[in-house]
Amino acid sequence: MAALDFNALRAQTLDSGADEEAVTVNTRALIDKVLARYSGEWTTLRELIQNAADASATKVTIKLETIPSATVPLPQDASSSSLLKHVIQHHTLKRLVATNNGQPFNENDWTRLKRIAEGNPDETKIGAFGVGFYSTFADCEEPFVSSGREAMAFFWKKNSLFTRRLKLPDTDGSMDTNFVLDYRDTTSAVPSLLSLGQFLASSLTFVGIERIELWIDHWNVLSLNKKTSPSQDIPIVREVEPKTEDGFMKVTKVSKELAQIDGEWLPIIAFNPAQSGAMRSINRDEAPSLRKFFSRLAGGVQQDESSTLLKKDDSEVVDMTQKVHASIFLNVHTATIKTYTGQKFNEELERATKKPPPKTTKLAVLTAPFVENDSLTATTKYGDIFGTVLPSRSGRIFIGFPTHQTTGLNAHISAPSVIPTVERESIDLNAKYVRTWNMEMLRAAGIVCRIVWIAEMADLKGRIVRSASNTNKIRAEHVEPVLSEGVTVFKNFTFRESTPSPKTGELLEDAFWRSGKQPSIDVLSTCGVLPTHQVRIAPKDLSFVEGVPVLPEKLVEEAKPFVNKLVEYGLVTEVTVSDIRQALESNTLTSKQLSEFLDWIVKKAAKGQLDFETTRSLLSVAVANEDATDGSGGRLIMTGGIEYFHNPSRIPQNMPLPETVMPLKYTSSFSKSELESLGWEEFHIVPWMRWLIAESKNRSALREDQDLTSSPAFSSQIFPLLSKQWDSMSQSTKQTLVELLSSHTVVPTKLGMKKPGDAYFPGVKLFDDLPTIVGFNNVKDKVLTAFGVRKTVELGVVFDRLLSSSSKEKGTESSSPGRHVALIQYLASVRDDIPSADMQRLRSTPICPKEDRQNTSRESSERYKISQLFEPRPQFRDLGLPVLAWPGPYRNHSPEGRLLSALGLRTVPDVDELIAILAKSGKEGDISLRDRALAYFLSSYHNNGYAQYDFSKIQLPFLPLENKPLELSVPSKCFVDEGANLLGFDILRRDLHGHAPMFGVKRHPPIEVCVQILARRKLATHQEARAIFTYFAGRLGEINSSTIPKLQDLDFVPIFAKNKEKPVVKTYTSPRNVFLGDSDTFGEIFNYVDFGQEANAFLLKCGSKPEPTKVEVAQILVREPARISSTFKNPEKYLTLLRSLAESINILKKNKDLFRDMKKAPFLLASKHIPGANTTGKLISTDDTDNYDDEDNQGITEWQLCSAEDAIIVDDYINFNLFKASILAAPQEEALEDFYCALGSQLLSSLVEEAAKHGPRAADQRPAQKLEKLILERSALFLHEQAPDTIKHDTKWLEKHFSVQLVSSITLRRSLRGRNITHSEKRTAVVTQANREFTLWIAGEKPDLYQVSQSLIHLLLNRPKLHSPLTLEMLLKTDLLELRNRGFNVSRILRQKAAEARLAESKRQQELEEEQKRIEEQQKAWEAAHEEQRKLKAGQRQMIGSFPDSPETKNSSAGSSLQHQQPGESHEPLRSMLSNFSRNFGFGGNRGATRPSSSIIPEPIPQRPQTPQGQDPPPPYSQNSHPQSGSGGLDQAVTAPHHMRENLLSAIRKTRPHNSSEIFSRGETNTVSETKSYCDEKPAHDLTFVAELKHGIQMFLPQDPSQPINPTSFLQQNMTGLLRFAEILKAVGEVFSLSSKILNIFFETSGKTIAFNRNGSIFCNYLYFKQLHETQVLGGDAMSGNGLEDALVYWWVILCHELAHNLVADHSSNHSYYTEGFVAQYFPRIVSKAAEVKKAASRALPAAGADGAGNAGRLVDIE
Repeated sequence: MAALDFNALRAQTLDSGADEEAVTVNTRALIDKVLARYSGEWTTLRELIQNAADASATKVTIKLETIPSATVPLPQDASSSSLLKHVIQHHTLKRLVATNNGQPFNENDWTRLKRIAEGNPDETKIGAFGVGFYSTFADCEEPFVSSGREAMAFFWKKNSLFTRRLKLPDTDGSMDTNFVLDYRDTTSAVPSLLSLGQFLASSLTFVGIERIELWIDHWNVLSLNKKTSPSQDIPIVREVEPKTEDGFMKVTKVSKELAQIDGEWLPIIAFNPAQSGAMRSINRDEAPSLRKFFSRLAGGVQQDESSTLLKKDDSEVVDMTQKVHASIFLNVHTATIKTYTGQKFNEELERATKKPPPKTTKLAVLTAPFVENDSLTATTKYGDIFGTVLPSRSGRIFIGFPTHQTTGLNAHISAPSVIPTVERESIDLNAKYVRTWNMEMLRAAGIVCRIVWIAEMADLKGRIVRSASNTNKIRAEHVEPVLSEGVTVFKNFTFRESTPSPKTGELLEDAFWRSGKQPSIDVLSTCGVLPTHQVRIAPKDLSFVEGVPVLPEKLVEEAKPFVNKLVEYGLVTEVTVSDIRQALESNTLTSKQLSEFLDWIVKKAAKGQLDFETTRSLLSVAVANEDATDGSGGRLIMTGGIEYFHNPSRIPQNMPLPETVMPLKYTSSFSKSELESLGWEEFHIVPWMRWLIAESKNRSALREDQDLTSSPAFSSQIFPLLSKQWDSMSQSTKQTLVELLSSHTVVPTKLGMKKPGDAYFPGVKLFDDLPTIVGFNNVKDKVLTAFGVRKTVELGVVFDRLLSSSSKEKGTESSSPGRHVALIQYLASVRDDIPSADMQRLRSTPICPKEDRQNTSRESSERYKISQLFEPRPQFRDLGLPVLAWPGPYRNHSPEGRLLSALGLRTVPDVDELIAILAKSGKEGDISLRDRALAYFLSSYHNNGYAQYDFSKIQLPFLPLENKPLELSVPSKCFVDEGANLLGFDILRRDLHGHAPMFGVKRHPPIEVCVQILARRKLATHQEARAIFTYFAGRLGEINSSTIPKLQDLDFVPIFAKNKEKPVVKTYTSPRNVFLGDSDTFGEIFNYVDFGQEANAFLLKCGSKPEPTKVEVAQILVREPARISSTFKNPEKYLTLLRSLAESINILKKNKDLFRDMKKAPFLLASKHIPGANTTGKLISTDDTDNYDDEDNQGITEWQLCSAEDAIIVDDYINFNLFKASILAAPQEEALEDFYCALGSQLLSSLVEEAAKHGPRAADQRPAQKLEKLILERSALFLHEQAPDTIKHDTKWLEKHFSVQLVSSITLRRSLRGRNITHSEKRTAVVTQANREFTLWIAGEKPDLYQVSQSLIHLLLNRPKLHSPLTLEMLLKTDLLELRNRGFNVSRILRQKAAEARLAESKRQQELEEEQKRIEEQQKAWEAAHEEQRKLKAGQRQMIGSFPDSPETKNSSAGSSLQHQQPGESHEPLRSMLSNFSRNFGFGGNRGATRPSSSIIPEPIPQRPQTPQGQDPPPPYSQNSHPQSGSGGLDQAVTAPHHMRENLLSAIRKTRPHNSSEIFSRGETNTVSETKSYCDEKPAHDLTFVAELKHGIQMFLPQDPSQPINPTSFLQQNMTGLLRFAEILKAVGEVFSLSSKILNIFFETSGKTIAFNRNGSIFCNYLYFKQLHETQVLGGDAMSGNGLEDALVYWWVILCHELAHNLVADHSSNHSYYTEGFVAQYFPRIVSKAAEVKKAASRALPAAGADGAGNAGRLVDIE
């Protein structure tokens, strides 16, 4: 199937000529979908109050009207309190009325009210989305709005929304604005008044409204009144950086004011109605509607209302109508923020918000001051109205009203310029430019918070200084009075996590801390307000350190989070080491101070807050004089010499200790780890024993009774102490003690002090002369044994005897089973006395048999070492392991069992034995044995310590495989993840996957091996590649810096050919050469792949990217521009690439080699105009150009690749039109032009050389002087909007070096340098230079201001933009007041013209008064004449018998017919005058009868119609059309002339411009009561818009498929005639003061319509102008002006006819009456206009003669 050319198909569709159909909108569905995104809480009330605030209202009233319950009667108790509770509990809502006293709606407000999504264009207002008011449609079907003396009602017609406005009479009008919302569902209960009241209180916080009232029917349940103190400016200190991080905003001013909100409400606010079962059922049904409405109407902060709502029992004793009063106070700091944003940023932000960013904006921070006021707490039970206003709970971001976004600190922040989401409930931090703006606004808010903090601290500092003015030093007692306020300030600016977006709080906190230029912040200390680097946090009880400023204890405890931040950021530290060291060096500590010092330093060192060197440094300088207990001099303790601390649990306190041990009384309160942090060690037994042994003979250290080697009593104290601690000692300690004491006489015996090895236990009785121990009653035997004290005598001899006895009986062992059991039992009895050497001998000697496998009751004849046998257990027998032969039950905890275990009897098999069993059973197919071995291995894995085994060294296959059931594998060659099978690896059997780590089986093979396999493997299908890449994606954590370089350069990514039914691999490439996903821009020139999200993640890790970098795009464009261009086949795609490069030119410039190649390479796209045939199908707009250049719409634009030096930047569009066929033009986009210019492209203006010639100067230079004054005046406005570096000359320079001269004609010759091309043209303005003086030459009194702007623009700007001349032209043309409305600063110019304007206005008012007087006099005269004539005719009597044709009768009849004409009667004299007025006024000879308007006339003839003498004129002035005399006679009323003028003026006012691109009017035939005339039929028209001609007049052509008209060809062929026809219609319209946009031209050959009126817009047929007047207007008669005069008169009569249709639709006598009225009323004006035309034509004659015959058809402007 061939691919479709969709571009050609689309073009064919557009050119098909079928009917166009407009897109329709279902308004109801649109509003519902918009409200779905706008469903915030309390939305409707928020929008209504915001509307009031924008209108500068000071008071807002919210009234809820209710409907009484039809089921619940009024309470018997008719008190107001009971009635009010009944309303709240049982009434339902009927209507919401919101009233404010702001400025009434103006016309723009009314217009914007009925438009969706237009928004408020005022950047100072909050509204941006234009859907706020439409939130009322959620539950209100047809809202009603009244404001001032106007009202607007909304109503539906099916799914379309309509409005109707009404002008209210003065008696009904009011300056208030009212929004009336009738509920669609009138069964909704009254909402929670507490939540509603809290919302209204919050709404009053930042807006300019001063009072809000809430009414329920006639009860005023809540009144809130806000008062503010005069603002006070707060200085912005130098230590704060007022600019935000990105430099978009700067805080320029901050002021402070105190706000007070007074609340007065009824306790009904807190009433919680207890409903009956029936009522609860009803409300449950109604709950969705209620929630739906009030979630939009007035949603608030969710809270537990159980603490604030009055229960039914409580409300019984509370008067619900007794008002409650409370007040709160707030500190409001308002900052002025100045913005610095670029043009592109402004444009993008305006596109997103429909309004430009403000140049300055406001931002306010609201905090709650410290107020000792319990009145608010007392009123809480009646309704916590201010619960959401005070920011003590959680501050919120206000965008006019509170959002759901919290600030993270105890402060509200009002930022009207922050851009919210559509529902305005949170801040938009998603959209690109909106996010940047909002982040900068939040940073500015953080800076303001820092300024507020500084101001608060400065205020506290001033008050403290004033209170301490009588002393030289500030002490803690001076700080105490302001301490509570300081704590409040600390709490207010304690930052926490903000919700729902934590980013908001992070930005605020970051800006708060980083806005300071110094690494410190002022805080409140015991010595006043000081910078943090001077303040410390002091621990308690530091009496040895005095005079250091510290944070007050109350501040640290109550504002702990903020203090923690100060500590976290390093702004505040504890008392420094240098402070403490200096204090220690200068003072000797007392015992108490020593204890405090040790307490402080121990805690610091233990927590790591002091390093070891610092700790030792402090200890080295501390000296304490210990207080003596006996009154003598105390001991001097130098802490620098202390090495140990005393542990009384190990060494009793009464024992002698060396001086290197700190006394116990100073260390008893510390733990061991804390004392060790000082570098001290616990004084253990070992060093103590060494000291006792070493100093045993030193009597200065030890007394004689403390000598361990000679005092039995002292030894009897030491050894029990060692025995007590022996079990807790380590083996090394025991060994050290044994080695230390075994060589000294430390053991008392009956033979004196002996060494331990020479002494025996008291129970050894073998010999009487043995030195047995005496006096060691509390010493354990094992301790003495350890020291070498003997229990037996030559136990080795006995052991040798037993072995020898066993050896002799060896030959009879087989007949005496169990002999080894008796040996074991004997050895177990003397187990503790067996020396270690003998135990080692037992381990190495085979002394035990194993159990026979076939018969467990028999033993083997061979003996084995005990370490070769296993305990006789069933599991070991099942595994086939050799077990010890042991008759009877074996108990491992018996003495024999413990001995066998000590001798090496095995209790568990090792891994190698189990693997051998598994491998053998698996190989032999013994599945049962294999399963038992696996079960034992898995169950005993942890208990037997198999985890320590290195399974990677196993070379014996023993593991079953999932993919190969009949084979085994080693742990290093099989894996768990089944994805490894894709790469050819074996997979462990699935049921063992959970135990794979026990066998040492890894989940994945090594990544390096996988990469090697991937390098060798060629992926043939997309599915295969996706599966393998997905597997690698699961191992991204293993792909590290050593693996990535290999993967980046491997060509393993398959590239599949596109447009193939079966994907075929085109090539393989590396990941760094492919891009992920798809791209309309780069997809055709780069390799894009997509293997799924997971697989793409692997490629991304390997170096693939979502899209190429700008440098990569530039490199490929420089290398292969032709290929890329041919690939795209579309210049727009190629230009898109160039635009992306232009945006990143700064990045490209950093690559110098690439940028150098870009300057030379032919990769830029430029266009060349090739003249050719007209392009059909174009709509041509002539705008206001008299001479349309036909070449502009001819030719073809060809795009070519070229280098930068060959491309020319179009900075002069006029020159471009002249030479566009000879140059390669750069794309006319500012970004691309800057890009081309940076690469070296030249400007067109630098290549064009101009030479001007002018005629003689005019004698009257006043027009030139006027223009010069205008240029100097408006150039200042023009240059004010330009950047300083773009201005070439300013206004002051123009005043000195610039002049304007008026000449008769100007000719300008342009030539293109380097090309033999020139062009000459007539100009109305040109600038020339003589020396340093510049002269603007103009031709004609009204030169083309655009040509003037073109000539001036190069004097004013260095590099003007294409739109610069248009801007300057607009400034020259536009009135100053209009410029001011557009935002230009024209106040100075307006002041200069104020005096002239006042004089002109005075004169105009005088003329108006005179005209009014003339009208009044005319009216009075007419009324007097009419009254006199009525009296005269009433007295007349006709003679009896007189004939009807008598002179008297004739005169009477004549008078009646002339004076009493009514609508529908003919004005015959006027018709005669109209048909001949051209001849009477000398406008020309017989040029054909003027044909007034008609709806249907005979077919027009090609030649000018001639009316033979005596022939009837064309309709409607034919003789047959004269109406007969009516029968009204004298009794009919006469129409007053001034009434006639009012009717005509009304008809003119009903005209309007036509704003539709199509006209379709169905034909009609009207039945009239009079005789049917020539124009009683209304034909049908089917027209379409094709172009806009001069002065806003539009051109329409018929949609006739049978006779199609090409719009382009038609306009080109008839352009001159159409433009002249438009000039004539404009002049005729000026006679009636009509706007030219009301008039339209159409061309229709099939019908007979000269003109028609459609809804006030008049359409004139060009066919009749072409056949009747075009030849005369553009031919010979154009010089005399007669042709113009005839055309003027003809079409003036046509317009009279069509204007009358604004009063009468049918062609009746009434229509004729008003047509003739127009003719009579405006006849003097058409005479005057015709004279002006003739005068203009006469002035044009000399010019025409000078220009030659070629200008015979010159157009003359009709004034």
